[in-house]
Amino acid sequence: MLTSRLFIKLGVILLGSLYSFVDLAQLGATAIILVLFFIIFTMIFTLWLGNRYGMDPASSAVLAAGTAVCGVSAVVATAPAVRARTTDVVYSIATILSFGVASLFIFPLVGAIIGLSPHQFGVWAGTGILSSGQVLAACLAFDPGTAEHASVSLKTGEIYNLTRVLFLPFVVLALAAVTSKSAQLPDEHINIHTGLWSKFPVFVLGFLVMVFLTSFGFLGHTSPPSPELITIRKLYNWFFAIGLTGLGMQISLKELRKAGGKPLAVGSAAALLKAVLA
Repeated sequence: MLTSRLFIKLGVILLGSLYSFVDLAQLGATAIILVLFFIIFTMIFTLWLGNRYGMDPASSAVLAAGTAVCGVSAVVATAPAVRARTTDVVYSIATILSFGVASLFIFPLVGAIIGLSPHQFGVWAGTGILSSGQVLAACLAFDPGTAEHASVSLKTGEIYNLTRVLFLPFVVLALAAVTSKSAQLPDEHINIHTGLWSKFPVFVLGFLVMVFLTSFGFLGHTSPPSPELITIRKLYNWFFAIGLTGLGMQISLKELRKAGGKPLAVGSAAALLKAVLA
């Protein structure tokens, strides 16, 4: 699991070679508004529905993080802060994976049927699909691209996905505070240092470094792409291939079957509503 995520994160860092600061400025404002709305809405809806179903506050919290932010990574990051049980984590991850497997087939199919452009599909996938790896896979399935002409869906979807990931430490802190009050736990375990900055996705800094190098021409001309950029694009395609294959090997029917009862109902309802609204 760690190895597959490492390859995906390395690929995301190299993906920064597709962007300039002008691109980020053009996409950034819209991405932040949309993503922030869906994070807050999905988190509140999941917590509310979990409470209606009688779920434990910690269980609802890890599920809310997974559906609102970035899937499995958010579940794992949130669990210690809300003192979730191992079973809560397992059920939440299984729910995320179950919906994610369906998304890999449904999103590209729906996108093709209703005639979404590669850019529109990237916005939808980057906002509506739960997990980062699933966003990558769906975007590449819809719009594979080439080394000379990079996937527009991947380029757009990853901006929205990275914007979502950046909010993870703040979501963890908010859920820790909410869960502490709901469960009447002491507030000492909510630490602004360990709860916020330790969850910051460091690989995003690597992504921004690549954007800087591309923006100022350190990697050659971008149109047409220089030999250096073509090599980087081939390299991140291999990293994504290895990382996504590793993620696929983690999905087992046994684990998917664990996504039963309340977590499956609540998580699926939140994920489906988010995908439709997005």
